[in-house]
Amino acid sequence: MKNKNVITHIQNREGEEIVLDIFKTMDLWNISIDNYEELFHTLIHIKPKLLVVEVNNVDEPYIKVIQMLNKAIVTNEVPILVLTTSEDTALFQQLATLDLLGIVQAPFRKEIIELEIKNSLRLAQKEKTTETSQDLEAVQTVMISSLASLTEYHDPETGEHVKRTQNYVKALAIMLKRQGFFVDELTPEAIEAIYMAVPLHDIGKIGVRDDILMKPGELTEDEYEEVKKHTTLGYEALEKVRSRLDENSFLHYASDVAYTHHERYDGTGYPRQLKGDEIPLIGRLMAVADVYDALVSKRIYKVAMTHEEAMDIILTEKGTHFDPHIVDCAIGLDRTFENIAHTYSDTEHSGEEGEHHLLRKLHEQGYLNRILVVEDSQMVSRMLRNQFQSIGITTDVAPDGMVALEMILDQEYDLVLLDIELPRLTGYELVKVLKEENKLPTVIAMTATDYTVTLQEIREKGMEGLILKPVDFRRLGAKYAEILRKKRVR
Repeated sequence: MKNKNVITHIQNREGEEIVLDIFKTMDLWNISIDNYEELFHTLIHIKPKLLVVEVNNVDEPYIKVIQMLNKAIVTNEVPILVLTTSEDTALFQQLATLDLLGIVQAPFRKEIIELEIKNSLRLAQKEKTTETSQDLEAVQTVMISSLASLTEYHDPETGEHVKRTQNYVKALAIMLKRQGFFVDELTPEAIEAIYMAVPLHDIGKIGVRDDILMKPGELTEDEYEEVKKHTTLGYEALEKVRSRLDENSFLHYASDVAYTHHERYDGTGYPRQLKGDEIPLIGRLMAVADVYDALVSKRIYKVAMTHEEAMDIILTEKGTHFDPHIVDCAIGLDRTFENIAHTYSDTEHSGEEGEHHLLRKLHEQGYLNRILVVEDSQMVSRMLRNQFQSIGITTDVAPDGMVALEMILDQEYDLVLLDIELPRLTGYELVKVLKEENKLPTVIAMTATDYTVTLQEIREKGMEGLILKPVDFRRLGAKYAEILRKKRVR
């Protein structure tokens, strides 16, 4: 059975025979298109692995066809191989401006064309493997979130603690690297793995009795010893999983943070009284994030401190509880910490309503019918689209700012969820162009790296909201509802 689709338009008889012979050898299914007007229809419905087209002069309609294929969202990933019998310099200059897999000039040689076709199919398979890997990452993300939620159900006082500490730790790691510390260890991949591992730091609390975790008053000495066991319980559970898999950096960081986030820099922490650099870096990062968040958060047994009071305590514990370099970074990230704490502040909500309740309600009332997600990460955009579509909201996706610009100029959107860091045209640049075109919809900015940007700065640039990634849908619904309310007041 033929296992791959290829579309061709080849006028040269010799070239056609060579290509068809290659297709037969490689077990490819070829569809020959003679009319260029049929090309788009065929491409959209078949989504071939390759388009082989012959172009012999600058006036041929296939030049414009290829330009349109490069721009169209549904076809811009189809590799295009051009065959030509021409020696016209102007034609080659024109072809050089197109996004082509390759150009093969007559006289046609089977070995050259076959190599180009094999490269195309190899590229397609690599992209498919990458997509599968991204799917696995998406599953891992959901599993991590679910496991962390188990801890929250068992210890309901934590609220948004997981999301806040994730972002504190990531901001600290980025700052450390910028200042020249742990440069070899803090690769982009390692920072992302650390970020993903943080939600599991308290997974061991599942093994601690409810009456102790939920006790409103001060713990007895024996009860405190029981709580301290969550570090060892979490480590042992995660190590059992890690031992059954090949080397996995995420699980390595997860077990480290579960085991060591209550160690102290001076060696007086628990469970192993590790000291200084004996404590894994993720444990030292988490120690600062965990304590800061505990200080500024309200609990049934205490009131929340101010941001300034919490930072003073962090500074006081420099070199005793905390790594001095990490404390310096925390002080340097003063506004960032406060921004994260505000963005993911604990909110009252009904568990029965679910995290999509408000978004669903806005959709049912006709305020949220179509969303554009502008995001260059396929994994993130796919997850967002699936979530929105699950509640009936029509959702389009743009992989970069230029594509988003074309889509917004052509289509009305109730909301654009816009990543700030984008290829070709950044989020800021896109909004500036849309303002000039007088076609600026409601925009909520997303960021996973620019922790220093404030809501005021975002609004000055023309956007109406800011949300940190990963996107919290309950918070997104609240932000959009607030934007609508303010627009009605105006």
